[in-house]
Amino acid sequence: MDVAERPDWAKKPLWQLTPEELTEALAYVEEHEPSDEALSRALAVQLAELTVGVH
Repeated sequence: MDVAERPDWAKKPLWQLTPEELTEALAYVEEHEPSDEALSRALAVQLAELTVGVH
C-alpha cells in the first residue's frame, strides 16, 4: 500500500487515535495482517483504555 493510500489513522501515533480509528485499525489489521499479534494487542489495549477512561 502506498503511503498516500493509507487511511488517516495509519499516519498518527497510537496515542492520538480516536476510539473509532482504533476500531477501524483493528479490523484492518485482522483482515490484512492477522499474524501481527503485537500490533493487534497494542490497538486493543489502547481502545480498552480509552473506552474505560484510563490514560
